[in-house]
Amino acid sequence: MMSHLFKAISAYAKQDPGREAIVTDRDRLNYVELKNQLEQLHAELMQLKIQRLALWGVNSVDWIIIDLAAQLAGVTVIPIPLFFTPEQVRHLLQDSQADLLCLASEKTGDTPQWLMELVDAIGKHEVSVSVDMHAQFFRLAQSQTPHHSLLPCQSRQLAKITYTSGSTGTPKGVCLAEDTIESITHSLSQALVSSQLGRHLCLIPFATLLENIAGIYVALSMGRAVVVGEVSQFGLVSNHIFDVQHFVNAVQTYQIESVILLPQMLKAVAEYSAKYGSTGFSTLKFIAVGGGKVSANLLQQCQQLKLPVYEGYGLSECASVVSLNLPGARRIGSVGRVLPHVEVEIAANSEVVVKGNAMLGYVNDLVATPYIHTGDAGYFDEDGYLYITGRIKQIIVSSFGRNISPEWVESNSLTEPEIQQIAIFGEAQPYLSAVIYAADSTPDQQLAAAIQRANTRMPDYAQIKHWCRAPEPFSLSNQMLTDNGKLRRQQIQLHFQAELITH
Repeated sequence: MMSHLFKAISAYAKQDPGREAIVTDRDRLNYVELKNQLEQLHAELMQLKIQRLALWGVNSVDWIIIDLAAQLAGVTVIPIPLFFTPEQVRHLLQDSQADLLCLASEKTGDTPQWLMELVDAIGKHEVSVSVDMHAQFFRLAQSQTPHHSLLPCQSRQLAKITYTSGSTGTPKGVCLAEDTIESITHSLSQALVSSQLGRHLCLIPFATLLENIAGIYVALSMGRAVVVGEVSQFGLVSNHIFDVQHFVNAVQTYQIESVILLPQMLKAVAEYSAKYGSTGFSTLKFIAVGGGKVSANLLQQCQQLKLPVYEGYGLSECASVVSLNLPGARRIGSVGRVLPHVEVEIAANSEVVVKGNAMLGYVNDLVATPYIHTGDAGYFDEDGYLYITGRIKQIIVSSFGRNISPEWVESNSLTEPEIQQIAIFGEAQPYLSAVIYAADSTPDQQLAAAIQRANTRMPDYAQIKHWCRAPEPFSLSNQMLTDNGKLRRQQIQLHFQAELITH
């Protein structure tokens, strides 16, 4: 029931009743109001006698209260990613055996029609709660059947199930215990305490575990405020469009001091700063970046622009963050030192293996061992900084026997402003090929010059010799990106196979 976090919220409410906890464009909720609303909803959820609550909705105050109140009541929370297809949502609800569905939407019509139709098909009964919030609660018909354990052996409190779409598109549920979540929350809070951070901008959807834990839980456990609203108003317009001006406006309006960015967002911020200056980001003290490899050149550019960027590394199976660069302990190109709640070993094949704070297992699958084999290749330097060089299974072996990480070449190429997205190929070929997305306004000659500049920073065997343009961005809708923004390489290669072949 996340006891440490609730004790912290209660302590701040007692010590400093007016301290702001959640800020929106309309109002502010202090720690006393947050505590009271949590306790009220917690009591009502206890009366419903439910085990698993599926939560759908855009970022809002209500999303946070429902999530925390459910866990306070010992109810397992299953966030529903907003980008999931109807088939994926149906699978999630059935796979997790959710017995209560909550639709948290502040505006009428926010809930898509297909979702209401899906819930009708499953069978539902609306449940009323006396707490004043913009949310609907439905008891699902599947709750009438006896629950069975989601894992072969489950002795610890299952606090959260976070679903990722998986490489095949079928969502996989990562089961996280209460103590696992509390461990990462405490570890991150301790790591950041000396930075004396103020408001945190929640820019990534709450159904994403990284924002859920490193944004909400960490900020509240530290007595800080989270700035909350639909992410499009802060700049994240879609899964592949980031409006930097909206982000700048949010940072200035709310005097934001910390935020979590994905690599493509950071690239856009750096390009904006190089063009207009970084004055708009002057309040920021900590920009965490993760979710994909970031080029050392981009990080050096951010340092020159005086942007406080700190790269980290993690995965859902370890409840998000494993390592993180910090003020006074930052090394560009690395993902920082390993945080104290986990241990990391480098296997003989260079795979990064994480021990400790592991998931309980996947839903209806084998229980996890204490060791999580990440599939990432990496190494430690002499000072204990961890470096991620690419994916073990995605290493390209050229026809000349060179081992090349596509992420290495891609992150280098993305330093060029003309190149917005890129996927590298070249298995068993004498050279590397690329599929590149650039704005329609960028002519081929200008794009070719950008590729040539990127090539000058790479050894000859890792230079791009052939390329073609993608007519539209890689995205979830065209099935060329995963839910967390990573490339679906096989899908991209199949789609552009003819263009990748040289004559």
